[in-house]
Parts: sequence; structure tokens; C-alpha cells
Amino acid sequence: VTGPTGSTGPTGLTGATGATLTVNSAFASNTTGSTISVILGGTSISLPSNQNIGPGISIDETNTTFTVSNAGTYFITYQINLTATLTVSSRLLINGLPNTASIVAPVLSVSSFNNSIIVDLTPNSTITLQLLGSLSIANLTTGGAGASISIIRLR
Repeated sequence: VTGPTGSTGPTGLTGATGATLTVNSAFASNTTGSTISVILGGTSISLPSNQNIGPGISIDETNTTFTVSNAGTYFITYQINLTATLTVSSRLLINGLPNTASIVAPVLSVSSFNNSIIVDLTPNSTITLQLLGSLSIANLTTGGAGASISIIRLR
């Protein structure tokens, strides 16, 4: 037979705080209503507005290509809002190659694109947001996010 439970002892010291991986994050948008000349092979979208680029991530001088310096698993989400419907597609290039899971390729003309992916990246991987698929002129909306991207390291 088990006897009665004794009283609870004193609480121990609090341990050290663990690493915060989401310190590697970035956000950027385009709120200027840029005009994009879309070509079949893809046109990169400049994201010069409202940049919040944390440590471990940088953006090039054209505001189109992000570089993550740390390897890890990243959550990447993007949106593109056009002033008129077009028959174009959107995608992310990872290290210069299309990421299939990130492609939005509508059958009909649309004016809004968005997608989210979780992807493993190696050190110094690059990320670029593009429109592609038909020769056309795309105008990003103004007064809000015509296009934006968020990049967050999960682990």
C-alpha cells in the first residue's frame, strides 16, 4: 500500500531563456503603385516601402532580392495586388530557381495573388518575388500593399 504524498518542495531557479529563431525575419512592401513590365520568363517586383529587415536577412540595392545568411526552415508569404485583372502568374525564386509550391497560375485573369510556403534554406540563399507568363503591363495598387513579402525563420 502506498503511503500519503508528502508536501511539495520549494520551486527551483528559472532556467536560461532559449534561442529565439524568429529574430531572423524580414518584411517589405511596395506601396508606390509601380508599373511592372511582365515578360514570359519573369519580372522581379521591387519592394522598397515599409522595410523591416532583421538581422540575418538583407535586401539588394534594387529591393528585389533577399538573402538569408542563416540556414534553417523559413515561412515565406507574399501577396500581389494589381489595379486590373491580368492573365499572369506569380512565384518565388529560391536561389534563382522557381519554387513550385509558391507558384500561383490562375486559368482566368485575376488582380490578386497570394501564397505561403515553408522551405528549408541553406546559408546565403536568395529569395525573389516575380510576376510572369505573358507580355503585359501590371500596375500595383497604391494606398496599401501593392505587393509585400514576409520571411520568418522557424528553426
